[in-house]
Amino acid sequence: MKKADKQEVMELSFFARPVVGSVLTILSGLSFYLVCMILPLVGPAAAHGSGSPGAATAAHYQQNFIAFLSVLLVSLALAVFALMSKLQRRKIDQSPFPLYSAGLCIVCVLLVFALFTGMLGW
Repeated sequence: MKKADKQEVMELSFFARPVVGSVLTILSGLSFYLVCMILPLVGPAAAHGSGSPGAATAAHYQQNFIAFLSVLLVSLALAVFALMSKLQRRKIDQSPFPLYSAGLCIVCVLLVFALFTGMLGW
């Protein structure tokens, strides 16, 4: 038998497949884009008013806060799953460290921290 015939076919886990990691990375990027688009819902103008006389907190600020937090947590979850997938793939083929996925996880965690400490409403 030839050596090519003796090669073992390695069964990959679902997360270790290259397509899964790429799809999760793309989805996490798109969901972060959505987070950036809805960021004004909890920004300074929504939290404290626009600065004009008589302006106050947005009428539905609590609902906006919950909606923003939900989308942010979905984005964080997708980024963590993408990072896990890329790291599993990295163990198999020594591919480069997933800087984008790790950076997106860090930015999402910082946004959650800023949201809960009130720093987004300054």
